[in-house]
Amino acid sequence: MEASARPPIADVLREAIRQGLLLPGQPLIQATIAEAMGVSRIPVREALHTLAAEGVVTFGDDGGARVTALTPAEVDELWTLRALVEAEMAPGVVLNATDRDVERLRELVAAMDDLDPTTWSERNYALHLEFYRLSGLRHFADTAERVLNLIEPYSRVAVSVLGEQSEAQAEHHQMVDAIAARDGDALSDLLRHHSHRARQALLEYASERDGAAERETAAEAARALARHLGG
Repeated sequence: MEASARPPIADVLREAIRQGLLLPGQPLIQATIAEAMGVSRIPVREALHTLAAEGVVTFGDDGGARVTALTPAEVDELWTLRALVEAEMAPGVVLNATDRDVERLRELVAAMDDLDPTTWSERNYALHLEFYRLSGLRHFADTAERVLNLIEPYSRVAVSVLGEQSEAQAEHHQMVDAIAARDGDALSDLLRHHSHRARQALLEYASERDGAAERETAAEAARALARHLGG
């Protein structure tokens, strides 16, 4: 492959993070990435700084880069922001969508009905980007896409681990019906509920995991104490 045909390094890394191929908190070693992509460290470093500006990569005090890991508070904030931004875009979507757009959306959503979680997540991402495009609100769309990229690894947890796919897919059909009916208020309400439901499921999941981790830490400390006293 010619060098000119290579996709930008930032695009490759962003896509790997979005798809969950690189997990939240995972170190991003410049030398390893450079070797894998057949480039020097300089463009890798530049790509990592680009992604850091977008929020999907974080640099530590030691200068090392990692995939950004969101705290429960950040998950709450970002999903709330997504709900606000997408709901505000709904009137533009309804206004701008042609009958042909509506039919294309129906076909896209119908094709998602029986997909596995991974493929469904890919189509879900594309569907929301299509909503953003139809809104005609470029700055809202840029913000919404940035938020979407930040939360995508967590959105996939909601789909694959928490079983949110079925309800989310039913809401997609309702969204297309709202667009076809030219009902901006209904679409706004659906988009808002869509985000808040996933947000709540993930917050409960994070709380349960934190509680389990704390219990395991206490249990390990108790076992260590027992070993010490016994021996």
